[in-house]
Amino acid sequence: MTEISENCSKRITSLRFFLMLLVMIKHNTIVKGIFMKELPFSEAKIVTFIKEFFANGLGELAVPVFFIFSAFLLFSSEDSYFRKVKKRLYSIILPYTIWTVFYFVAWLLLKKIGLFTGFENPCLDWRKWNVFDYLKRFFGYYHGLRFTFVGSFWFLRDLMILVFISPFLLFCTKKIPLLTMLFILLSYFFNILPPLLMNSRSLFYFEIGLILAIHKIDFFDFCDKVPWADLFIAFLGAFIAYSVRSHYGANGALKKSISYFLFVISGIVMLLKFTRVILERAKFFNLTKKLAPYTFCCYALHSPVILEVVKKLTFKILPYKSIVGGGIL
Repeated sequence: MTEISENCSKRITSLRFFLMLLVMIKHNTIVKGIFMKELPFSEAKIVTFIKEFFANGLGELAVPVFFIFSAFLLFSSEDSYFRKVKKRLYSIILPYTIWTVFYFVAWLLLKKIGLFTGFENPCLDWRKWNVFDYLKRFFGYYHGLRFTFVGSFWFLRDLMILVFISPFLLFCTKKIPLLTMLFILLSYFFNILPPLLMNSRSLFYFEIGLILAIHKIDFFDFCDKVPWADLFIAFLGAFIAYSVRSHYGANGALKKSISYFLFVISGIVMLLKFTRVILERAKFFNLTKKLAPYTFCCYALHSPVILEVVKKLTFKILPYKSIVGGGIL
């Protein structure tokens, strides 16, 4: 395996900050909660669909691409396993730990001064926790365990695990590729992995990045050859099929449906193809390059800090109230 090309590196860099913005759209409670479910007036279905298209359509693509890029960069590197782990210690584990501890302390301070004492505070009963409770809240999932410290960091938790088991995944992919891919596909569609172990989608998209790296597949070149019209029709058609079968904003089993799978895959190809548009415009690329180093910091702050501030300011400005999370805002 060899280091990635300059073109590939630039195209990955060009998407980093943009992917973070898509995650923010996905997590934005204004779009997903208030403006879709709790307005005191009805809205046209087409308006709701457009909001869903951005929040649960385009916003759903970011994390899979992050996993693909992470695996591709990991397995394209010529560094030893221990050097790779050391690098990820500083780029993943250390930031995860610092920000998680920061939010835990912040929740305690906010509780002490009387802010966020209701549903949003994950530390109401922190004095009753034992060691295992702290571990669960430090390493747990937002959806699998109520009141984890930083629910939006679940993908970093999965990425840490995947980096540690990467030699095992590499061995299985090389020695028993069909069985390995069959197991990963089954885990994706039937969610057979224990929730506290890993999200099945994390493993699936990480495996895609691994395969691209070990077979030296120029996936950007492949995406460039797919016509825009075909991509958009496939993405929009699969998303409409998924939306019709599921409730807006639902996180149920339909996420493993064929329509969900197809709209995410076609959307990923569309995003990767879009990087060529960025590179062809020097000013646009230079902007994405300057913003790329701030990706994680912005992501770490966006939830709950930025989203909570935006939500509360919205209710201050707009002339209505809504019930969110069991409390009146």
